[in-house]
This record gives sequence, structure tokens and C-alpha cells, in this order.
Amino acid sequence: MPRSSWLNNLPHTPRESGLSVVLAFQVVMMFVLAPLASAGTLPPLVVDICRLALAAAAVILLARNRWVSIAITVTLVASVALTISLRSGTAVSIVELERFAALTAFDVAIGWAVANVAFGAGKVSGHRIMGAVILYLSIALVFANAYRVCALLLHGSFSGLDMGQGHFAANTLYFSLSTLTTTGFGDIAPLHPFVRSIANLESVIGQLFPATLLARLVSLHAASEVASGNTATKK
Repeated sequence: MPRSSWLNNLPHTPRESGLSVVLAFQVVMMFVLAPLASAGTLPPLVVDICRLALAAAAVILLARNRWVSIAITVTLVASVALTISLRSGTAVSIVELERFAALTAFDVAIGWAVANVAFGAGKVSGHRIMGAVILYLSIALVFANAYRVCALLLHGSFSGLDMGQGHFAANTLYFSLSTLTTTGFGDIAPLHPFVRSIANLESVIGQLFPATLLARLVSLHAASEVASGNTATKK
């Protein structure tokens, strides 16, 4: 049986459980390993290993389409190869831009695999809500890469942004999460009009996503739980 057919025949529950697994890897990578790597406590290779585990979990547990699996694998390999090239000291800015493009494609591919499961047909479970959280955090990752590209191409696009080796990625992710959640601590601020426009777009998405899509999934999950309880009571 072809792999795609075998995956499609899997029950929904294992797939939905995979959403929680992917979320766990994503949270550890974004909020634990990346800051520690930026501070020099952990080698950056640890973040790449966690990204590899995230990709493996997405391919094995979530991806129903082989093209999505191929996209996740190819973009991961490309990002790791470009990262190694940068650390070897032989890369120029174009390689760094290519790396950010590969990372963005990887995050989008992961998001596509997650969305297919989280918003597929069937009962809304707690795992599907976790899938929506993955997409929310993935938005921050994609915008963080956009800010990195802007910082490299647009001179003076930020104030307070440390672009030193080991700090650039963590600082742009920090700014992206602050913008997405509209926290806005003010220590890093966009100066270029185009960067401000991107930040405004992210903040709008950050407000609408939890209030509409995530809230809708939570309400559907609550309604299904109530309906299940009523059915059990009648029996």
C-alpha cells in the first residue's frame, strides 16, 4: 500500500495526538533552547536537533500528503546546510538570506501539515486546539524571518536590535512575539516604514487569530463536550 494511502487510513485520534507532540517540540525550541543558545549556554546545534525532531514528528504523525513530507524534509535539509555554511565562515549575506527563506518555507510546510489535521473533518478535540496554537506560534516564526531579512537589507530598519552573532535570531524572535501578542516592551522598535507596516500586519493578525479562529475551535470543543455529556446522560 502506498505511504500516502496508509497515512490516510490512520484513525484521527493518533493524528490529533501528534499535534500536541509537535507543539511540545515547538515550545521547547522557541522558549527554552533558542534563548539558551543565544546566551551561549547551549551550542546552536541543539536548536537544529530539536528542529529535526519537530520535522520528524510532523512527517510521521501529521503529514497526509507525501508532497508535504517532501517539502518539510527538503526545507529542513536546506536550512541546516546553509546554517553549517554560515558557521564555517565562508558565507556571505546572500547565503544568510537563503537560509531565512529555507527556514520560512520549513515553518510554512509544518503549518500546512498542522492545518490539515487541526481543521480537517471530524470532532474538535483538545489536540486540535493545540494545533491552532502551533499555527499561532508559527506566525511569529515566519514574521521573525521577515524581520531578519529587513534588518539585513534595509539599513537602520530597527533601533535597539543587536545583530551580533548568536543574538540576531533570538532578538528578532523576541520582537516578533512581542509584536504578535501586542506586548510592545519598546526596547526594540521598527524605524523603516516598510518594517513598521510588517509589524502592524503581525499585530493585527495577533489580535484576530485568538479572537476568531482559536476562540471558534474552543467553543466548538466545548459544545461537543456538552453534547457528549447529554448523550451519556440520556443513555
